[in-house]
Amino acid sequence: MRFLHQHKSTPDGLLLRIIAHLLPVMSLLIGISLSLASPVQAQPSIYPSPLPNGQVGTPYTTNLVATGGSPPYTWSIISGALPPNLTLNAASGTISGTPTTAGTFSFVVRVTDSAAGTGQQGFFITITSPPLTFLTSSLPDAKENTTYATTVSVKGGTAPYTYSIVGGSLPTGLKLSATTGLISGVPAKGTAGTTSFVIGVTDSSSPQLSGQQSFTLLIEKGAFEPLVTIGSGLKAGETKVIAGTQLVATLRGGESVRLSMELGTRTTVAVDQIVNHPNKSDVRYRAEVDKMTVSETSPSIEFPYYAEYKIDFEADPSDVTQLSGSGWYKEGYTLRSTAPEQVTTSDKPGTQYRFSQWVLPTGETQSGRDLKLTVEAPGTCVARYDTYYQLTLISPYGDPQESAWYKAGSQVEWQTDTREVKIPGILGVFGGKMKPLKSSDTVLMDGPKTVEVKWAPDYTMPMLLIPLAVLLLTAGIYGLYRLASPRPKPTPWAPPAWAPPQMMYQPPPPPQTTVVLMGGEQQKQLPQSTKEQLMEKFGELLDKYGEEIKTTLQAGQGPALPAADTLRVEKSLPLGETAPPPTVEAEFAPAEATEGTLLCNFASKRLLRAVAGNWKQTGTRPASTSGEEPPESTAFVVVWSRDIYQEWEIFNCSLPPSHKGTHEGETQTVYTLLNTITEERTYEAEEEITPPKPHYTDGMPQVDVSAKQIVNPDELPD
Repeated sequence: MRFLHQHKSTPDGLLLRIIAHLLPVMSLLIGISLSLASPVQAQPSIYPSPLPNGQVGTPYTTNLVATGGSPPYTWSIISGALPPNLTLNAASGTISGTPTTAGTFSFVVRVTDSAAGTGQQGFFITITSPPLTFLTSSLPDAKENTTYATTVSVKGGTAPYTYSIVGGSLPTGLKLSATTGLISGVPAKGTAGTTSFVIGVTDSSSPQLSGQQSFTLLIEKGAFEPLVTIGSGLKAGETKVIAGTQLVATLRGGESVRLSMELGTRTTVAVDQIVNHPNKSDVRYRAEVDKMTVSETSPSIEFPYYAEYKIDFEADPSDVTQLSGSGWYKEGYTLRSTAPEQVTTSDKPGTQYRFSQWVLPTGETQSGRDLKLTVEAPGTCVARYDTYYQLTLISPYGDPQESAWYKAGSQVEWQTDTREVKIPGILGVFGGKMKPLKSSDTVLMDGPKTVEVKWAPDYTMPMLLIPLAVLLLTAGIYGLYRLASPRPKPTPWAPPAWAPPQMMYQPPPPPQTTVVLMGGEQQKQLPQSTKEQLMEKFGELLDKYGEEIKTTLQAGQGPALPAADTLRVEKSLPLGETAPPPTVEAEFAPAEATEGTLLCNFASKRLLRAVAGNWKQTGTRPASTSGEEPPESTAFVVVWSRDIYQEWEIFNCSLPPSHKGTHEGETQTVYTLLNTITEERTYEAEEEITPPKPHYTDGMPQVDVSAKQIVNPDELPD
């Protein structure tokens, strides 16, 4: 039989250990002698050796020893208890484990052999606490007027511990917690330097364990921690915070940062004056103050920000005029601007633009030229202009030139104030007149127009009066001829045939007649009774007037006489007055009921939004540089256009006209053209032709508007 046990040596147990080593040998010799002396089997017994002491937290192992009886043995605790966390192995008699509690623990152990013989023995085990040891060997530095906190830690002994200053003292403003070992507080001004002190610790064991440790604490020159805050007006983006010349933080709106500064000092803190919105190029934020000074007397500062929106001013059409005022405006600012009432350009003679209305960033319209807008969002203020074209009336007769302005797209009727003038020369004496081929007509004003009135001569009166004058002249000449001609003498008596020759009558010679022609010609003697010569003179007179008419036509005094059926009488409008726009029956006009009765004529409109149509190709040309030969490249330019519309909701009541109460009916969506955007893009020969991307109109709702859905603004209900 072997006796084994383990324990840690202590000065007080040296004698016991010597006895413990000798007793097993003596017991063994006595057992052998007894077994040889007598054949009777003895009861088992436990060797009463003392058990070694243990320590909290240190593994513990020892074996109990039995003699006599018939092995194997069974071990058990019949009274008392082992130290906490120690156990007895019933088969081997080994006590093991790691003690957790200090103290002396008594118990009685029973051993039973295979023949049911038993023996018992009382024991005690003393568990001691471990010695106290400081885990903290040094303390972090502190700073004047700056919060300080650190904990002194120990191990060993039995918690809880009690801490105290047993030598020296802590700097003013710091204190030591007796229960936790926490050194905390704010070192006071003037405590800068090195301070030494001794901290003592006692535990809760019995007897108490204690320990001490010397510490040195360095207190730097004092500092304070000013607080820098960014105002909540910075709703997006980040701003840099710079203290002096050092970047200390990048903050969002509502965030803050603490600075560390020495007492008695001051510094300038700056932030970004402008912070752009991370996703919107037309929104930014501006600091009301971008620099402030912090000191002990002003340890907290805040930088307020406010939003700014980009507002652009444009004219529609874009080439009408350049409007000033585009820029950034503070949220809530009341923006005022005035658009020119009338604009003319030198490169477009005969074209004039007149102010129509403002289109605000929200899509709303304002009719007055004086714009007043409260800035609440970014966008473009568009001054819309109506185009007017000049109608010029040119006539070689009457008023030489007249002109007036008319709205583009209107139908204008013009007319001349002078309906006829006298033809210069002798034809005018005989009632010849120049008359316009058209004294009135209708013109579509799709550009500057010049109407040249064509005139034609009217020979109706000369054709009547000249022959009459010729006849009168002929009659006068003939009358003068008759008056100037001598009367014929009576025929003398003739002798009869049988009379002798000397009695025959001899006729006198023919009379000579003098004819005076009007027109200054010299008198000519015509043979008496020469009718052919008289008619020849009449022909010469007619040729003279005919030659004068021919000369008049060749001089350009009027075109050939037009056919009678080319002239027509039309309803005219005096020049200078605008022709009324054509009446168009809108789709929302009141309709007739199925039974022949009229429906209620109530109709209303509501502006929904501004929308964009699809991109369309409106032209293609080779890409070349102005003033140079076209390059060999096959690049080309595509002109794109896109229509911008206003979307309207139109309501028409379908109840009888005599109904009472709320209107009921159907609604429809129509569009009015607001603007047309053009964009030029250059493409290579193999490049895919795609619409402009990105584009500032991409953010607008895109719709496919059919021609039936587009109406004129005048067609909308009032």
